[in-house]
Amino acid sequence: MDIVTLFEQLASEIFEAEENFFTNPKDFYSLEKAVKSSTDSFAAAFIGSILTGVNEAIYKSGFRNGQYTAQHTRKRTLISAVGDIVFECTNYRKVSDKSYHYLLEEIIGIEKNEHFTEAAEVAILTEALKTSYQEATLAVPSKQRITKTTVMNKVHQIAEEIPVEAPSQKKECRYLFIEADEDHVAEQHGRYPRLETNGSFISKLVYIYEYKMEVPRCKGRKQLVNKFYFGGLYQGRSGVERLWKKVSAYIESAYDTDELRKVYISGDGAGWIKTGANIIDKAIYCADKFHLVKYINSASNKLLDSADEVKSELYHMLYKRDRKGFKGLIDLMKYSTDGNKAVIDLESYVLGNWMAVMRTVHSNIVKGCSAEGHVSHVLSDRLSSRPKAWSQTGADRMSKLRCYERNYGTEKIIDLVRYSREQRKLKRTGTDEIDVKSLPLRSIKAEHYSQARSYIDRLHATIPGLTARKAASIRNQLNLL
Repeated sequence: MDIVTLFEQLASEIFEAEENFFTNPKDFYSLEKAVKSSTDSFAAAFIGSILTGVNEAIYKSGFRNGQYTAQHTRKRTLISAVGDIVFECTNYRKVSDKSYHYLLEEIIGIEKNEHFTEAAEVAILTEALKTSYQEATLAVPSKQRITKTTVMNKVHQIAEEIPVEAPSQKKECRYLFIEADEDHVAEQHGRYPRLETNGSFISKLVYIYEYKMEVPRCKGRKQLVNKFYFGGLYQGRSGVERLWKKVSAYIESAYDTDELRKVYISGDGAGWIKTGANIIDKAIYCADKFHLVKYINSASNKLLDSADEVKSELYHMLYKRDRKGFKGLIDLMKYSTDGNKAVIDLESYVLGNWMAVMRTVHSNIVKGCSAEGHVSHVLSDRLSSRPKAWSQTGADRMSKLRCYERNYGTEKIIDLVRYSREQRKLKRTGTDEIDVKSLPLRSIKAEHYSQARSYIDRLHATIPGLTARKAASIRNQLNLL
């Protein structure tokens, strides 16, 4: 379809929407919807026309003489953010090695089995990181069948290791704070249930920030300054080391480590969190105040009427650094409660992390830990807060996608899509000799421009203005007010 026909079709549809609006001005929704649908259809057809023109230019170009022989031409459909793009794509056989190539696809960087444009994939991933796979199937206006499995595959195809963009200039600060926690995700078993009783796994979250700042006009509320997230499953000892090495590499690339005095790592005492203090330079582990308070409250409440006195004495022992006295008080609490689990958990947490607890209790720099809240907003909101189950690959990629969006914003997901496609792409052959500039693309541009220019000139003379019938329609509507 040539450009003039596309313009005529677009103008016809828009003018028809205008006529319908003047008939019923209260139905503004229909006007907006009709115009958007028309412009999207025009955009998809226009892009298809451009790609078909490039395909013809490749066919007519002298660069392929003696190198490629044309085999057949097929209709190709790409799902885009504006609709389905249909264009012609010719298959060629390379003379030297007898291999087959769709040169248009290779020049514009689309694999032969790819059905989505980059913009369409961005739209799907942007929706999938917020809502269900089913809702994400509606993110693009396509007539093709997009299933939940299609969306799942797009999420799974995100690169396993996403490169971290270092700032252009290193920042200087004396202290850095790292907080870490995990989300427990239900595992998807498929058609047949697993025999094991434990059908879950954990997705880890680590984030860095420089300091906490008071939120204006919100007393008692603080926000983290220059926070940066890392997330994913990172299973086993090697996975944990890989995660913390990635965090360490970011610190070295983003901050002047000569000016950095200390890195404080806070968490609930899990072994994988403590590992960070062994990998990151100048790092020490501090116990999470949130969990410390939770364990003390839970254990002391088992003493019923004596709860307040016991709680006060527990804090007193911590501030005195009296490990022996704290252990003696715990023994009395275990005797009084017949070895209640809450008391045993308190003993295990405090005595098992005594130095880390002392750093937290007596430090003027470490001011609490908000890891639970961040896990809830970054991971649990999509992975576990409502009944749902995930494959391990899906949970890992979704964790990384949500962290990526938090770090760089939705507009940068296009960079992630391009990187992931590049990682998936097999080494191509057949286009090494192709210089896109050598193709006669200028003639396509000139032809489109001349057609469009002549049609626009004619259109200026024929666009209907405020006709008598439209004016009468407006007067009638005003009389009804």
